[in-house]
Amino acid sequence: MSKRESLDHQTFSRLSKIYIIALGAIALFTIGGQFFIQRYLNSQIDDSRIINLSGRQRMLSQKLTKEILLLTDLKNKTLKENHIKDLESTIDLWKGSHQALLQYNKSIQLESNDSIEIQKMFVVLEPYFQTIYSNSKKALNQFKQDSVDTAELKISLDAIIKNEALFLKQMDAIVSQYDKEAKEKVSYLKQVEYLLFSVIILILIFEFFLLFRPVALSIKKTISNLLTSQQKTEEMASRTENLRKAQEKNVQELVALTKAIDQTLLYARVNENGVIQSLGDRFAKLLSTEHNYEQKNLADIMELGEVQKNRLLQLISQNNGDIFNEEFEFATVSGQKLWLDVSILTVFRESGKPERLVLCSDISKRKEAQQEVDRLNASRYKEKEEIQKSNASQIVEAQEEERERIAKEIHDSIGQMLTALKFNIESINLDNTEKAASKIEGLKQLSKDLIQGIRMATFNLTPPELKDYGISIALQKMAKELSKLTGKNILFENKSDFNHRYDTLVETNLYRVTQEAVNNAIKYAKSDYIMITVNHSDTILSITIDDNGKGFDINKIPSKPTNKAEGGMGLFFMKERMNYINGRIFINSTPGKGTRVTLNYNIL
Repeated sequence: MSKRESLDHQTFSRLSKIYIIALGAIALFTIGGQFFIQRYLNSQIDDSRIINLSGRQRMLSQKLTKEILLLTDLKNKTLKENHIKDLESTIDLWKGSHQALLQYNKSIQLESNDSIEIQKMFVVLEPYFQTIYSNSKKALNQFKQDSVDTAELKISLDAIIKNEALFLKQMDAIVSQYDKEAKEKVSYLKQVEYLLFSVIILILIFEFFLLFRPVALSIKKTISNLLTSQQKTEEMASRTENLRKAQEKNVQELVALTKAIDQTLLYARVNENGVIQSLGDRFAKLLSTEHNYEQKNLADIMELGEVQKNRLLQLISQNNGDIFNEEFEFATVSGQKLWLDVSILTVFRESGKPERLVLCSDISKRKEAQQEVDRLNASRYKEKEEIQKSNASQIVEAQEEERERIAKEIHDSIGQMLTALKFNIESINLDNTEKAASKIEGLKQLSKDLIQGIRMATFNLTPPELKDYGISIALQKMAKELSKLTGKNILFENKSDFNHRYDTLVETNLYRVTQEAVNNAIKYAKSDYIMITVNHSDTILSITIDDNGKGFDINKIPSKPTNKAEGGMGLFFMKERMNYINGRIFINSTPGKGTRVTLNYNIL
C-alpha cells in the first residue's frame, strides 16, 4: 500500500515539474511580448491624437478665413454681432489647438526620440501662424468698432489669405510626416509580433515532442494496462448480473402486460370454431361470465342476433392471414345495449396450431353521438328548408307588391295626366286664339309633368348606366337624377376613384340595396341631405349611405317581417340581397340623429 502511494507521489511530482516548466516558458514569452506591444500601442495612440489635432488645425484655419470674409460683406447688425462672436471663438480655439499641438509634439519627441523633421516643420510653420493670428485679431477689433477702416482691414485680409495657403501646405506636410512615422512604427510592430509568435510556436513544438508526447504515451500505456485488467475481472460478473436482471425484467414486464391487458382490453382467444380458449377479465365481466367460460362459444355468450351471430362465426372461421373488422350490436345481461368494434386476427402458437385473437372496442358513445348528429342535421335541414320557403314566399309577395305599386303609380299619375292631356287637346278651339294659346301653355306644363312622371317611374327600373359603365357611374347618375326629381340635396363621392366592373348580379344587387336605402331616407326618414360614398381597398368594396333624417330604433325592427310594416320589408330584402352575393350590410341609426347604411362586398 505504501509502495503504491509512493509511486503515485513520484508520478504526480514528475508531471508537476514538467507542466511548471512548460507553462512557465510560454507565460514568460507571452508577458514579455505583451509588455513590448503595449508600449508601442501607447505610442500609436499618441501619434493618432497628434494627427487628429493637426487635421483640426487645418479645418480651423479655413473656418477662420471664411468667417472673416463673411463679415466683410455682412450688413445686418444682429447677424454681424453673432458672427463676430463665432469669429472670436474660432480664433481662441485655433490658438489653443496650436499651442496644445506644440506641447504634445515636444513631449512625444522627448519620450520617443523620433525624427526631428517634424520639429523643423513646426519652426517653418510658426511665422505663418503668427501672421494669420495677429491679422485675425486686428480684423476682429475692426469689426467690433462702429466704423471699419477699409484700408487697414484689407491689409489684414490680404495677409491672412496669403499666409493661409502657406499654413495649410505646411500642415499637410506635417500630417504626412506623422502618417509616415506611424506606418513605420506599425511595420516594426508587425515584425516584432511575428517574431514573438514564431518563438512561442517553436516552444510549443519543442514541449510537445520532448515533454507532453512522451508523458502522454507513458500514461496511456499504464491506463490501458489497468483498464484491460479491470475489464477482464468485471466481464464475467457483469454478464451474470445482466442475464439475471434481464430475466427478472422480462418476467415483470410479462406479468404487468398480462394484468394490464386483462383489466383494460376487451379480448378473447378462440379456436377456428369460435370456442373460447381464454377471456380477458374486463370482457368476461362485461359478458357477465367471469367463471366457467371455457369450451363455450363466443357468439353464444355475447347473445347476438341470429344474423350477427352467423356473421361473427363466419369471420372467425376464415383463415387467410388478414385482419377482419366489423361492428356488432348486442345487449348485456342487465339489458344495456352496446356497440362493439370487433377486430379478428390469426395468431400461431409454438405448436403451430392457429388461434383467433378477438379484440373489441366499445364504440357505444360514438354511435350515440353519430345518431345525435344525424338527428340534428335532419332538424337543421328541415328548419333551413322552412326558412327558404318562407323567404321565397315573402320575395314573391314583395314582387307582387312592387308590380302593384308600379301599376298604381302609372294609373294614378301618368294615366290621369294622359287623360287630362287628351281632354285639353280635344277642347282646343282654334277659332278662339287667346283661349287656344292659354290651353297650349297648359298642355306644355302638363307634358312636362308627364315626362317627369315617366322618368321617375322608369328610373326605378335598371338604369342603362349600370350595364354600360358599372356601379360607380350608375350610383352617381342615380344621385343626380333623384336630386333633380325630389329637390333633395343628394350627393355622390367616389373617394378611391373606384371604376372596376364585376358580375352583373353583384352590381345589380349593390345598386338595388343602395337605391332602397336612399328611397327609405327620402320617404320615411324625411331627409333633406343624403351622402353616397364609394371607397375600396385591395380586398373590400364599401358603399356608405348617410342621411340627416329622423332615424329609428334598429332594435324595434324585426329581423324577419311578419307583415307589411313600414321599413321592415325593405330592410329585410336589403339584407337578403347582400347575403345573396356574400356581402355584409351594417345599419346604424339613432332616433333624431340620422342613419348610416354601410355595404361591404369582398372583392377577392
